[in-house]
Amino acid sequence: MAIAVLSTATPIVIRVVQTMKDNPEISHFVKEQFARLKHNDKATPEAMLATVEALHEQVALLTESADDEQEAAQAAAWSAKLDAATGAAKTLAAAGSTAKQRKTLKKKIDALREDIFAAYVTELGEDVSAAKG
Repeated sequence: MAIAVLSTATPIVIRVVQTMKDNPEISHFVKEQFARLKHNDKATPEAMLATVEALHEQVALLTESADDEQEAAQAAAWSAKLDAATGAAKTLAAAGSTAKQRKTLKKKIDALREDIFAAYVTELGEDVSAAKG
């Protein structure tokens, strides 16, 4: 199911599927996380806030398990972008926001979701592989 929905983002799909194939023990967890993100895939401020919250949790894991300076810097950058998206979604929750504003923010959140989720799955796979070895 998750793989079929992700098929629109081919490079990410390939990386996620390969990681899940290499580490089947994380497949269930990855599917749960994906379902959580997909459940809130609407252009409402509430759904966007729920997505950003889930992404913050994933970025927290990425921050904790950063293997080098570059990964730590990327996680910090994502965290800052998610903080900005949280503020924007809260502003849009106020009366008077337009559909265009919500759509623009949703596109930004969707782009973050793709990048963060792919990095998250990759990191889970690396953590499992390191634990095996």
